[in-house]
Amino acid sequence: MKATVQEYDFHQRILARDDPIAFAALADWLYNPLVQDVRKRAGISADPMLVEEAVGEVLLIYHDAPEKYDPSRASLRSYLAMAAYRDFQNAQAKEDRLTEHQVSIFDPVFHERDRARSQETVEAIEHKLQVEELWKLIDEIFPDSTERRIVTLILNKVRSPDPYVQVLGLGDLPYDERLRQIRLVKYRITRRLRRRMAQQLDHTGGYVQ
Repeated sequence: MKATVQEYDFHQRILARDDPIAFAALADWLYNPLVQDVRKRAGISADPMLVEEAVGEVLLIYHDAPEKYDPSRASLRSYLAMAAYRDFQNAQAKEDRLTEHQVSIFDPVFHERDRARSQETVEAIEHKLQVEELWKLIDEIFPDSTERRIVTLILNKVRSPDPYVQVLGLGDLPYDERLRQIRLVKYRITRRLRRRMAQQLDHTGGYVQ
């Protein structure tokens, strides 16, 4: 399937490098559909942060080298979705190696060490964990109010970059730089939370106390 008329128009504007809003407009248009496409291929248990990071990274790669895309061979959306899914798979494999015995905060079950058993619902977790204690731990890890707001967005699986832009005050930056900054902040915060959660689980035998 070739590029649609709208995709082809965006592609030519971005190739020309003389339209300062072309990429931002394209990213606004395609970001959510790409997240949906990758999430559908990755499955419902996929880490939302890794999906979003893959989509953001692929958009930035396309921005830097649009000439690698051939509009006569595939639609831009499918081209970016395939690339983002490959990026997601690589990131997930790396994450699995790094956290072989740790628990991802995005897994359906925070306290399960065995990822194969992580098919329980979020509702079931809330009966097993004391939510107040979880947030007490988060307050301890993140004394900065801005970081806590970012944690809240992450835990609520907010996909749109707009709330992160507002919290971090990135509105004056170019769109691609906003995505870069958001990706870095989310990665740093999530890694810190995951490490602390894993330590807490080791001490409590599976429950936040």
